[in-house]
Amino acid sequence: MDHVGFDREPPANLTTLVMAFGGWIDAGQAATGALRHLVRDLSAARLAWIDPEQFFVLTQERPEVRLKADGERTIQWPRSEFCAWQPGDGRDGLLLFSGVEPHQKWRTYTTAFLDVAERCGVKRIVSIGALLAGAPHTRPVRVTGRCTEPAWRSLLEAWGIYRRPSYEGPTGISTVVLDAAERRGMSQSGGDPSTVDLCCPPAPPQPGHVPLRRRHQRLPHPM
Repeated sequence: MDHVGFDREPPANLTTLVMAFGGWIDAGQAATGALRHLVRDLSAARLAWIDPEQFFVLTQERPEVRLKADGERTIQWPRSEFCAWQPGDGRDGLLLFSGVEPHQKWRTYTTAFLDVAERCGVKRIVSIGALLAGAPHTRPVRVTGRCTEPAWRSLLEAWGIYRRPSYEGPTGISTVVLDAAERRGMSQSGGDPSTVDLCCPPAPPQPGHVPLRRRHQRLPHPM
């Protein structure tokens, strides 16, 4: 599989993919922070990764040097990683993805991304994002949801957060991935909480918790 490396043979029953991209639609790192929380909470192990060489301008998204316990230096490249969680009782598992929005070759990147998803048996994708808004952090976080699956739509409507898409304008990689996924027969659901811009990271934790609380009834794991 081009541009993708696997740490082990992927299971074929990871029917739900939860994804979060850093960058434009990750205000205060609320989306990627929520995804990292899921990975830690589930003790999900890395399954696969997308090679950054073809998709990033490394003078813009620079690799970082880290020191190991023995003092040896190691280089960490921009990460686009899939982690897998299986409940171990015969139920379907989760495929969890976190990565930085790539700079170039989005269609090639999307093909590699969805090839991994198909190989793992993904049938639905949950996209987590976060938007900057003029909202005080002392009030409940406003969430906007969208979906293509009728059962999910009914749930979002019951929560009072479903919004029929009406935005037109520049878009991000998550929208490109979801558009291509729909053509492959995968259903999709997404949610974008509004987070206040405090100018200094990290953002308050509240927005990152909202997408997880809103989805715990729909994912095969109580959070």
